[in-house]
Amino acid sequence: MRIIVYGDSNGWGYLEDGSGQRYAGHWPQQIFSQFDAEVIEECLPGRVAYGVDPVEGPHFDGSTPPLAILMSHQPLDHVIITLGTNDIKARFGRSADDITAGVMQLVDIVQPSGTGRGGWNASMVPTVHVICPPALGNRAADKCWIKHEEWLGRWKKSRMLAGVPRRACHAQGIDFINANEFAVSSPNDPIHSPADTHREFGNAIAAHMKVLTTSGGKRG
Repeated sequence: MRIIVYGDSNGWGYLEDGSGQRYAGHWPQQIFSQFDAEVIEECLPGRVAYGVDPVEGPHFDGSTPPLAILMSHQPLDHVIITLGTNDIKARFGRSADDITAGVMQLVDIVQPSGTGRGGWNASMVPTVHVICPPALGNRAADKCWIKHEEWLGRWKKSRMLAGVPRRACHAQGIDFINANEFAVSSPNDPIHSPADTHREFGNAIAAHMKVLTTSGGKRG
């Protein structure tokens, strides 16, 4: 079984300690360690679901490379999309509806991609899973936090995000996972998680995937 994780810094393994070092036990690796599967990580710190970041640059636009990435890694059984945190930044001014539309645009890229099992341009499609990221930690609302202006007013909005993509995924029969059920952002860095959260969240996702692959059903 081949699983691709398409995400941002939290999938990449950026810890809340500010070191900038990639944590070896980041949550996609926890899936690999507990699940009989090949896990392919395509996670870029700073990536948004869609659109050019006017500060960071065009290469952080998550809507640009996914089809090429999917095709280069086929055959794929599962595609996990875990984006939305960076879209919350104040400079984008995006609502939960905007962010959800961007994520669902990625779903629409995966489904007709022909990157499932079979030969090149296979008729089978990978199963798509959408993970809504954890809400921002309380420090995002702290004026003393060094990145407060970048995330100004986003603390409350991040807590309103999960319901919108849940409804969109259910409407299309897409598996939805609310990361708030398994993970919390750090009190030190409100957009990243500590090592123990990576382990716990990865274990939860692995358990979720096991249920889906053995039952053939959808949860979320």
